[in-house]
Amino acid sequence: WASSTLRNRTTRRCPAAVHRPAAAMATVFLAVLGLIQGPIMPIRYHASARSTRHAAMCDLQLGKLAYLEKQLAAAVKGQDFSEAAALRDELARLLMDSELAVLSANAEFYRAFSEGDSAAMKDLWLASESVVCVHPGHEALVGHQVVMDSWGQIFETKGSMSVSASSVRCHLHADTVARVTCIEQVKPGDNRLAATNLFERHTDGRWRMSLHQAGPIMT
Repeated sequence: WASSTLRNRTTRRCPAAVHRPAAAMATVFLAVLGLIQGPIMPIRYHASARSTRHAAMCDLQLGKLAYLEKQLAAAVKGQDFSEAAALRDELARLLMDSELAVLSANAEFYRAFSEGDSAAMKDLWLASESVVCVHPGHEALVGHQVVMDSWGQIFETKGSMSVSASSVRCHLHADTVARVTCIEQVKPGDNRLAATNLFERHTDGRWRMSLHQAGPIMT
């Protein structure tokens, strides 16, 4: 099922992150979907803290939103409705632009997943040791390289499987973090999974995935 080389491999960038090879991840993912059979093996992990740079960026964005909201409240209180309308539109534009960008990133994730596009998948994920991926029926994988290894193994064995998202909902947190929930439709077959995807705004302005978690819907 997994070669001795994979069984003995250690992770350079996150040595405590995982005690099983990424090949097991692919087997478990496909087994949960009923495409192949194989045992589910537990994976231990160690989560890392956010970087200082990202925390500072969050604070900056929070400050920007808080400032606009404060100015809007002041304009309404002072009955300066022209200014209030302008501030309201600026706030709405900021949130709408971000929401569209997040939804676009979410759609790109499922395109890369369905097409087995490893390069696009790697580019989509935040290059951080704090990223987390929880494939169906498995414990969490932590760290960019560990997560990328798991996707590589899945792409090698997934065959014609495709995944699309429905019932997509997006919620923004201070324009720096976004939560997307959706139902994953897996083809061939009628498998459905409930998924949660988290995206974080990178320093270059792009939204990148920091968490993906999916599990089968039992009903």
